[in-house]
Amino acid sequence: MKITTILTMSTVCAALLFSTDPLLAHHAMFAEFNLNNPITVKGTLTEMQWTNPHGRIHVDTKGPDGRKVNWVFETGSPARMEKRGLKKSDFHIGSEVILSGFAARDGSRNAAGMSITFPDREALFPDCDCEATFVLGR
Repeated sequence: MKITTILTMSTVCAALLFSTDPLLAHHAMFAEFNLNNPITVKGTLTEMQWTNPHGRIHVDTKGPDGRKVNWVFETGSPARMEKRGLKKSDFHIGSEVILSGFAARDGSRNAAGMSITFPDREALFPDCDCEATFVLGR
């Protein structure tokens, strides 16, 4: 085989290999959450995990029977949250918030967070790179 053929094949293989990484990294959003099941939860902020690759907001709300139910909303990374104007200091434990997103497929009390309404403002925090779809679909 000629050296140019080997180099061309190596380049094509490398391009295919490295181009699929971003796709594989975000497949769980669609596998884990039902985009046809939007939800909104109003409750008390109990914990904010400002971590990579995804943050998590824990909220206590009341279930149909009046008992306390804890929901966990997955957010984007801290860098993505900050890009949308959110800071870790915006999340005050004990404050009332309204979270909107998409419920987990498995029926658990988990969701992919899309927006949060604080007492004084609303903010968006899409979880995946499909922002336009979610924001326009609101």
